Amino acid sequence: MALRGWASLAWQADYGQFYLVDPEDAAFRPPEEITPEMMERSLFVPPAGLVVYTEGCLQQRIDFAIHDAESEHPEAEPMTGNPWTRVRTADLSFPSRRFSISSPSSPDPLPCGPFFLLDTPSVRARIAWMEFQGSRDDSVPVEPDVIAITLWPA
Repeated sequence: MALRGWASLAWQADYGQFYLVDPEDAAFRPPEEITPEMMERSLFVPPAGLVVYTEGCLQQRIDFAIHDAESEHPEAEPMTGNPWTRVRTADLSFPSRRFSISSPSSPDPLPCGPFFLLDTPSVRARIAWMEFQGSRDDSVPVEPDVIAITLWPA
């Protein structure tokens, strides 16, 4: 098993969500209505791509890891040692074998990326959230929530 690529992005998930979008999928539209099941799972899997729902923090650090096979999964967030607050898995499709990240305020991926390349159009994903527990005071800086997305061929 080999690591094929990784990135760590500082992100602002407006409206509590962000998207992994196949840049060649002109039909991608996130759901307009968020069901209780989507909120419980904290994600929605359209025919191509992924919608990830976040908790109340506007700021996230999103860690991507792309492997050639399923890898060991850490039981806690590696930098802090804090436990994940949620972990989900999903089967995803990216027909062009690449994806970009976007959000409601920027729904179309930028034409020059960043893009993430995949070995296969069908992948399995493990999404892990480490979210701040307790009340937030938006008038003071806070540590961002961490969302780790690990992908490997399905």
